[in-house]
Amino acid sequence: MNPKVLGEKALQTMPEIIQVLFKPNDPNLLDKNLERKIYETRKRIENKAFDASLSNFYICSISSKSIIYKGLYLAEALSDFYLDIKDPRFISRYAIFHQRFSTNTAPGWSLAQPFRAIAHNGEINTYKGNKNWMKIHEQEMSSPLFDDIENLKPVIQKGVSDSAALDNVFELLNKSGQSAPLAKLMLVPDAWSKKNKTLSKSHQQLFNFLNSTMEPWDGPAAIAATDNEWVIAANDRNGLRPLRYAITKDKMIFAGSETGMIDLNEKKILTKGRLGPGEIIGVRIEKGKVFTNSQIKDYLAKEFKHFNSQIIDLDEKLPISNEKHNFDGEGLRRRQYTFGISLEDLELILHPMAEDAKEATGSMGDDTPLAVLSDKYRPLYHFFRQNFSQVTNPPIDSLRENKVMSLKTRFGNLGNILDFDTLTKENIYVLNSPILSNSQLNKFTNFFGKNSATIDCSFSQDDNLVNSINRIQKESEIAVRQGITQLILSDKNLSSERLPMPMLLCVGAINTFLVKKKLRGYVSINVQSGEAIDTHSFATLIGVGATTVNPYLAFDSLYQRYEKKTFWSI
Repeated sequence: MNPKVLGEKALQTMPEIIQVLFKPNDPNLLDKNLERKIYETRKRIENKAFDASLSNFYICSISSKSIIYKGLYLAEALSDFYLDIKDPRFISRYAIFHQRFSTNTAPGWSLAQPFRAIAHNGEINTYKGNKNWMKIHEQEMSSPLFDDIENLKPVIQKGVSDSAALDNVFELLNKSGQSAPLAKLMLVPDAWSKKNKTLSKSHQQLFNFLNSTMEPWDGPAAIAATDNEWVIAANDRNGLRPLRYAITKDKMIFAGSETGMIDLNEKKILTKGRLGPGEIIGVRIEKGKVFTNSQIKDYLAKEFKHFNSQIIDLDEKLPISNEKHNFDGEGLRRRQYTFGISLEDLELILHPMAEDAKEATGSMGDDTPLAVLSDKYRPLYHFFRQNFSQVTNPPIDSLRENKVMSLKTRFGNLGNILDFDTLTKENIYVLNSPILSNSQLNKFTNFFGKNSATIDCSFSQDDNLVNSINRIQKESEIAVRQGITQLILSDKNLSSERLPMPMLLCVGAINTFLVKKKLRGYVSINVQSGEAIDTHSFATLIGVGATTVNPYLAFDSLYQRYEKKTFWSI
């Protein structure tokens, strides 16, 4: 190493860098088995280091297949800092290079890219949710490939960036037997829709199955990755990061964000192009062969075509029909008052959604006084207003962007992500939207029958909110241990003696409680709420753990306006 090339801050924060050579004590440990043993050993070391409060301890790379160089310096200083790179004996069949530091955490030596499996250009906008769901997946993880699955937990290290977290999960899937292309499609899936006539049925079935195995890590992302058998370059489902490639006559492939980032002889280029939304290109290292986007997905679709049979579309079983309102007249007005639904809410939020079949256009974020400082009633949802990207982005164009966006939601199947065989033993139920009408909720309850249970989210005036939260948590735990797979949290049971509990608080409390009890993966949380009336309230409920939402009072309020003929059209 040559620290003289470092800047002042990088030199001040430079860790002690040590290279240690390991020799396997079992000569029979080769290739994948050796890599798994090394991976599990590294995770054990990291956990012990964390327990010992060695916050600056970081294993940059430990592998029999690859070595990683990273640091807090300019890109051109790489070989000047790590002098062994200049050694003519230093030869590799592939190289992943990335000049970027974290955008959502303070720059540091350990957070410089690339990581152990990927280099990521972009942001994971769903990171917080992905991290929380990964804790739930950890509860079901098991594999005979590892000595003790507990050694691998937590999968996502504490304090890492979104890119490093994606790398943690990507690496786990690789070590458990999933190839780099497959891991990419599981974590950063393609957008797909039955409306897309250009997408083959086999690819639709592949994406349908893979999308049901894990929650997507969504956001603008260009990725270069390796599992030491494949080297891939891939784009997110929206194609929001540039990714170009060139293949030369001397059997070289280059992929990166910039055209001209490497000076190539144009006469030697066989083909070049760019990766579109969700596309992937890769090289099978041992074969020395380039596989195109269609070739990779055709192969995976053929391999997993029999895994699509257990996916059941609930839209066919829960059609919207015979809609009935629950409350009208004085009963409806009392409930609107109880939940703080004002005339302004009815006129400016509900009315445009019903009349125009779309959300009313408004400003991004919330410019009203903070809910915590307000002397007016503010529902709990208002405490979770958007606190980043306060810009004047136009609303999403539902016609132009429906091919890359979906409201599809699934029930159950939070099983063992390390074993596809176990993921196919139980049915996976999917819905095209998480919003249930009144008739759909009734059919939903009848469909699941004894596997569903309703939790009363109201409390007596003689009781208090803390005791009531403890009650619904305990009731939820008992229901799950009895085999219930669908919890329905309802605040309909109101009267002059019973008050509603904030539904957002109920969902979050039950979700967190079941995670701590290691039961969350066995059940879906469904909401029947009179409090939720707009897209923000729906989104926050889903964000804290709900799978579906039935805003029954919003529907009843709309029915009342329809009866009074206050709509211009319907």
